[in-house]
This record gives sequence, C-alpha cells and structure tokens, in this order.
Amino acid sequence: MKLSKKKLEQLKEAVKKRDEATMQLGNLELQKVQLVSKVYNISSEYEEIKRGLQEKYGDDVQIDLQSGDIIEASNNLKKS
Repeated sequence: MKLSKKKLEQLKEAVKKRDEATMQLGNLELQKVQLVSKVYNISSEYEEIKRGLQEKYGDDVQIDLQSGDIIEASNNLKKS
C-alpha cells in the first residue's frame, strides 16, 4: 500500500512547514534568552551607578535625567 502522490506532497509540505515553524520558535527562544541576559547586565550596571550616586549624594537622591540637575539630596548639596 502506498500514499497517492498528492497526499505524499501534502504530507511533505506539512512536515516542512512544521519544521520551519519549529526552527523559528527556537530562534525566538534564543533571542529571548539573549535579551533577558542583556536586561540583567544593564540592570546590574544601573544598580552600580545608582549605588555610587547614593553614596555620593544620599539615599534619597533624585536626578533630572534631562538636565542632570540634582533635585534632592540628603547631604544638602547644591544643584550643579
């Protein structure tokens, strides 16, 4: 017993599409892992900068990201 040519081609096409979709999904998962790692590294860098600013200007330091002005600092530093 044998599949008809038409059914065999349909089956091959379905398997090909499934394999392509599986590969795309794998690539997306790899990109996700890479992005999660990147976010972790950036967050670590941010926390390091934040700790340095808190040591210098106090725990409640607030900085205007547009101007760089220190809005509030617990050791009463003047805005620069």
